[in-house]
Amino acid sequence: MKKSIVLISLISALCFTACGKDASSTQSAKSTTTAAATSAVTENVTESAATTTAVTTTAAVTTKAETTKAANENAVPSTDYTAADLTGEWAQVDSFNNILTVNADGSFSLKYAGGGTRFGTVKIESEEHPDGSFTYWYSFYENDGKLWTGFVCPKKPFNEIYSEDEGGMKFVRNDSEKPLAPTVPEAKDIRDALAFADSLMSSGAVEVDMDSEYKTDDGTVYHKSVDNIYKTTADVHNYLSRYMTDQFISDNYNFLFGSENPKCIDVNGVLYIEYRPIGGIYGFYLDEDPVIVESGSGYSINIKNNDYGADETIIIDVVKDNGYWKINNVRASV
Repeated sequence: MKKSIVLISLISALCFTACGKDASSTQSAKSTTTAAATSAVTENVTESAATTTAVTTTAAVTTKAETTKAANENAVPSTDYTAADLTGEWAQVDSFNNILTVNADGSFSLKYAGGGTRFGTVKIESEEHPDGSFTYWYSFYENDGKLWTGFVCPKKPFNEIYSEDEGGMKFVRNDSEKPLAPTVPEAKDIRDALAFADSLMSSGAVEVDMDSEYKTDDGTVYHKSVDNIYKTTADVHNYLSRYMTDQFISDNYNFLFGSENPKCIDVNGVLYIEYRPIGGIYGFYLDEDPVIVESGSGYSINIKNNDYGADETIIIDVVKDNGYWKINNVRASV
């Protein structure tokens, strides 16, 4: 019996061992330790053939585990901390200048100033300390379920969040009605989308099989797309819609899809492009970075363009639409 009491004490001590800052790994370590200790008790009781004692000991351990679990779950103040606390934009205040956006539903995106985006979901997690107190975390999980980082839940209201990993990241809330400016990689993507539309208008942009021809009743000739990305008209439209507002597409590129003789058609579910090669409008200098300029209540992107030998600056006015920067207007500098 003394042997059982000692083992139960050992389990209790192990259950309240120090916690790390990663809430998910702490919970895993506790579960593993408890499982191992429970197994040891069961083996010792079985060896002593004390059936009644085994049932009593196992029940006691199970009851304690359930009580501890319930206490931890009830300790999380869901009404005090939610992912919605972080809704909005956050700027990383160091040399990286990354932009973190958290939506009301808890989803987030981290746009790196150097290019690329991380996506995932924010969860509220707790860490219990030996004295019974708790620390709460905004834990950021990527879409594949991997923990990216965690920020300690500060006292409300707050406009700054900190992490203790990856060099101690600090983000500051954008409390302005104006969104943070596009990054250079985002500006490049917008430029490339405009160049794509221009090239498509000129019968370029999408790789086609010149031997796979389709001719309409009025004699318009189309060629089959063999591009690995753009296989249907929906693929083309979705790409443009990612970087252009619906109004801009309607005003400038509606003929690609919605005109009487569209540039792009589907034949048996496959994209075909009208063959009518003409000169394009843009000849952007791809080796020069776009320049982001604050313009009134929004932003513009200035891009150097080669207009058949004469250099000019193309100004792209952009707006934030459903979390993405999109082209709203294009004009040449005066």
